[in-house]
Amino acid sequence: MITAVALVRIVATYPVFSQSWDEPAHLATGMEWLDQGRYTREPLHPPLARVMIALGPYLAGARSAGHTNTWQEGNALLEWRDAYPRNLALARLGVLPFFVLGAAVVFLWARWLFDDAAAVAAVLLFTTIPPVLGHAGLATTEMAATAMIAWTLYAFVRWLREPTRGWSLGLGVTAAAAVLSKFSALLFLPAGGLALYLCHRAQGRDRDVRGRPDRLRAARLAYLPMLVLVWAGYRFSVGPLVTAMDVPLEQRPGTHFPAERAAYRAAEAAVYPAPEFFQGLSMLYRKNQAGQKAYLLGEVRSTGWWYFFPVALAVKTPLALGCLLVAFLWALRRDLAPRWERAGPLLAALLILAVCLPSRINIGLRHVLPMYPLLAICAGAGAAAVWTSTRRPWLGAAVVVALAGWQVVSSVRAHPDYVAYFNEIANRHPERVLIDSDLDNGMDLRRLADTVRALRVPRLWIAYAGSADLARHGLPPYRALPPRTPVKGWIAASLYDIKLGSVDTDTHDEFAWLERERPVAIVGRSIYLFHLPMAGQR
Repeated sequence: MITAVALVRIVATYPVFSQSWDEPAHLATGMEWLDQGRYTREPLHPPLARVMIALGPYLAGARSAGHTNTWQEGNALLEWRDAYPRNLALARLGVLPFFVLGAAVVFLWARWLFDDAAAVAAVLLFTTIPPVLGHAGLATTEMAATAMIAWTLYAFVRWLREPTRGWSLGLGVTAAAAVLSKFSALLFLPAGGLALYLCHRAQGRDRDVRGRPDRLRAARLAYLPMLVLVWAGYRFSVGPLVTAMDVPLEQRPGTHFPAERAAYRAAEAAVYPAPEFFQGLSMLYRKNQAGQKAYLLGEVRSTGWWYFFPVALAVKTPLALGCLLVAFLWALRRDLAPRWERAGPLLAALLILAVCLPSRINIGLRHVLPMYPLLAICAGAGAAAVWTSTRRPWLGAAVVVALAGWQVVSSVRAHPDYVAYFNEIANRHPERVLIDSDLDNGMDLRRLADTVRALRVPRLWIAYAGSADLARHGLPPYRALPPRTPVKGWIAASLYDIKLGSVDTDTHDEFAWLERERPVAIVGRSIYLFHLPMAGQR
């Protein structure tokens, strides 16, 4: 029932928002996998979530349009048969099974570690976290990674207890699904798994030396199916790791020595399984090395901040959840020695956060979204502990009801802007803390069209940070806002452009002059609408 209510809330956001920045690319690449039997458009992300995103439009009859540009291809699929709202909703529906799976894992893991009350509380908390609801409502990879990583870590902790054939095979399947959801699983699973293993060892589960060889043999039943399933996710493709070039090998950069040229020749051999997997990892590595323009606390950088994700968690996590996590730590001190495994989810979440600190790509809380199932489990246990901890049962119950009610109310008040949610620390001026996919992901274009239509705006200057085709969204005649050139008339500018400049430039002051003006309206949470009349006009 709790999850069903959350699903209704998620689906209710579909008619409100236009596409987010990445949705067309995910749809186009997933459709290529389904329609053309290959995965070559953009291997920066694995295919599982993308295939699920494209499945709804594919079953409805949509097919690849043939554009070479991935975003143009995705927009063409969204506009198929002039049914943009339906096609976008069908793509987003493909993410809902991952949300349901995430809630199920939270329930099962919390019940296994604690009891039914903690499990129900954990599900309630997980399904009312606004960032979770927001990304569960988008056709992106975040929710798939969140659910699959949690599922794999749960399978791992059960496998540590019972390294049977069934749990070994299950662990291999879940690990493959996690890796096929998002490449961050390659960091998060070892980090989270290490935390769970350390807690398992601290509890003394490995003192029986006779059990260790059995576990090593059982591990083969996990990693061998995992490798095969990951390859199957790429349709058992075989090919070169790098594309052969027309430039002679001796003239290419980085080929001055015989060993380098030999490595190039070996990489160009068409013998490697799932070459798109390794190409995607290479693209991700280069992207992280180059960095990406980002915003934090009024500063713009391309190299990131080590404290970006801690700050993002501090301002975008419901404060009630944080209070219940403190209650969990208070309760944990009483029974930590006999039940170290109960600390596993919290330690796993902390290690996941730790491996993200060096990242140079700081564009949103969404990259650490897999922490939330783990935190919800702990917060649910904290709620159950407070409920039963006092000599006056009514007092503990009142505290839990108040905290849970606080989170539910703040979650409901955030509707439908779950992605742009900020807690009470930063809610008055979130633009002073974070922008990008935490506040402006290009999704308020529908709202802008409705607003300018209601105001009867005749013409519009626009600076839009998003991937939608402006000509297809009901705007009045418009022109692109020129950089560093103040203009008069009606102006619509994305908050991203105002604070960070154009997406495709390294500078960030192209539209900073707009910060001196007062907007007529703030459309949704991310587009500022100005009216600067000509001389003599009102």
